[in-house]
Amino acid sequence: MTTEAQPSAMRRKAGVGRPPPEIGRLTAAKAVRAAVVQAADEVAGLAATAGLVDESRTTLAPFIEALPDPALLALVEGPGMRFGLVVLDAQAVAALIEMQTTGRVVARPAEPRPPTRTDAIMCADFIDRWLELVEQRAAEVELEVAPAMSGFRYGLALAETRAIVMTLEDIPYRAFRFEIDLGRGAKSGAMQILLPFDPPGTIRAGAAETAAFADAMRAQVLETQAVLTATLFKRRMTLAEVARFDVGTRLVLPRAALTSIGVEALDGTVVAEGRLGQVNGHRAVRLTVPGATGAPVADLGAAPLAALQARPPALDLPAPHLPNADLPAPDPSAPDQKGLSGLGPDNPGATSLRPDDLGDLGDLGSLGA
Repeated sequence: MTTEAQPSAMRRKAGVGRPPPEIGRLTAAKAVRAAVVQAADEVAGLAATAGLVDESRTTLAPFIEALPDPALLALVEGPGMRFGLVVLDAQAVAALIEMQTTGRVVARPAEPRPPTRTDAIMCADFIDRWLELVEQRAAEVELEVAPAMSGFRYGLALAETRAIVMTLEDIPYRAFRFEIDLGRGAKSGAMQILLPFDPPGTIRAGAAETAAFADAMRAQVLETQAVLTATLFKRRMTLAEVARFDVGTRLVLPRAALTSIGVEALDGTVVAEGRLGQVNGHRAVRLTVPGATGAPVADLGAAPLAALQARPPALDLPAPHLPNADLPAPDPSAPDQKGLSGLGPDNPGATSLRPDDLGDLGDLGSLGA
C-alpha cells in the first residue's frame, strides 16, 4: 500500500509524478532571435548571440528617426509588391565582412563608415537565409503572423534614409529590434527587421485612391523646373586649337546648324530638335520633328501634337550670340585656324551667318496647348 502510494526514491529521481514542464510557445520574436544565430553560423561561420528581441507595431516616421547612422539599409521584397527593410549597424556589417574575408572577427569596434555596394552584396546571403529561417520557423508552429512574414528576400541596398520614405508605403509595420554579440565578444552590434504588419491582400488602396495619388504625383512632377540647352553645333577640336582662341576669333558654322538645333537636358540627352529664327525681334528656337528638318510640330497631326500638349506648352529659348558681321572663310595657311579649312565657302555645307539669314518664325504661341 505504501509502495503504491509513494514512488520509490529512484522513481522520484526519474521525475515520476512531476507535472510536465511548461515550455513557452514559439513567438515571432523568438523565431527572429533563433534564426539570426543560425543564419550567421551557416552563411559566414560567425558565432552570434542575440539579445532579447523587442517587437512593436510602428510606422515609418518613428522607425526612421531611431535608425543608427551609418547602417546598411537592405530593402527586402515580398509577395504582392510588398516591401520591408533589414537594418544592420556598422559593427554587424563589419563582423560579417571580416569573417568572410579573413576568417575571424577583429576584437575591437570597427570605424563607422557608410556601407558600400560590396558590403551589401556580401551581406545579402546572410539576410536571405535569416528571412528564410524566420519564415520556416513561423510556418512550422503555425504562427498567426506567419503569412505576414513569409516570402521576403533581399532586393537592394538603399543609399540613404530619405530613400526609405520614397520606397516603402506609409502603412503600419511590425518591427523587430535587438542587440547581438558577434565573434564571441569581439564586436557588439544591432539589427532590425521591418515588415508590413498585415499579410498580403488585407491592405489595398482602392481605384479612386490610387488614381488620386497618381494625379497628385503627376502634378508635382510637372511643376519641377527643367533646364534645357539649345545647341547650335558641336565640333571636336584639339586642346592646342582651343588654347589659341582669343577675343575676335571666328568660327564658321555649317548651314545645317540653323535648321538642326539640338535641345538637350542637363545630362546631354537630346530631348527635342528645332530650327533657329526670329520672333518679335528676338532670336528663338522653334521645335521640329527629329529627322524631319524644318517641319514644325503643329504640322504633325493630332496624335503627336496631343502627346506634346501634355508637356509645358512652349519652349522659347534665348538664341546664342551670333556676330552681326559676315564671317569670312578661314585662311588654311593661318596657324591659329588649323583644321578649319574644310569649312570655307567652297564647302557647300559651310555658311557665314547674318541676322537676315534667319527667317521669321511667326507666332510661336501656336505651339502651345
